Amino acid sequence: MRKDIFLPALAVAGGAAGFFLRRWQLASAYLPETGLFVHGAPATLALLALTGLLALAFLLAVLKKKEGLDDFLPAFSSPGTGQMTVFAAAGLLLMAAGIVGLFSGLRTIQLWQLAPEEYQLSTLATRLLAAALCLPAGNAVLLMGRMAYRGELDKLACFLSPFPALAALVWLFSTHLEHGTEPVLMKYVFGLFAALLLTLAHYCVAGFLYGKPHPRRTLFFALTGVALGITSLADGPDLFTAVATAAFSLSALGFARALLAGPWPERMPPPEEEEQNG
Repeated sequence: MRKDIFLPALAVAGGAAGFFLRRWQLASAYLPETGLFVHGAPATLALLALTGLLALAFLLAVLKKKEGLDDFLPAFSSPGTGQMTVFAAAGLLLMAAGIVGLFSGLRTIQLWQLAPEEYQLSTLATRLLAAALCLPAGNAVLLMGRMAYRGELDKLACFLSPFPALAALVWLFSTHLEHGTEPVLMKYVFGLFAALLLTLAHYCVAGFLYGKPHPRRTLFFALTGVALGITSLADGPDLFTAVATAAFSLSALGFARALLAGPWPERMPPPEEEEQNG
């Protein structure tokens, strides 16, 4: 069984199943007049069971992954154009999320100036910061994908590599601030934990460039984060959150697939070697 195909497909399929279960839960178990969920509703039990089974399946699957002192290139190197396409799409989506978030934040600032008592300034500031950080983060994902495709290190990519984790961390903090006063955790738990796991996944990916490789943690955070990220889209988040969730999930999926595939046996030579051979 090819884990590099099966496990990412399971994350996407599990997230899709979670999406429909979450929609069922919101339609049948949520009481808008009280803001509460019906205790013991079948939709809630099914959704929690699916989430637990997916997390357990990913945990058991990645336990067999060897922990080695792998650097970024041995861990993620892949000359496949499909892999590069995934990273390119993820990087462009991250930059799109940044643009959307900045425009949305500027509109919110105008509304805040008209009615400052209705908006929390700290939430607005962290949302704008997260959106701004998505721009270099998207560029980082693009460059790291190109670095893995070519099989050679790039100074700018190495410098920008922490930015996806940093942008995701501020996004996580913004999500917490936005829902911090909400007493019903079930209303936002999937979005919050998706942001947390995707943040940890990108932090672990950057660790491969700084002598801190943790393949098992990277895979578990990435695969589980993708599943929860797709599930959280059923909550109908705002455009920035939706695009950021899709972008971070796609990026994590690409890194997980490359890590599961292992070192590529016939990696493309660097351009310098191609010129010498030519």
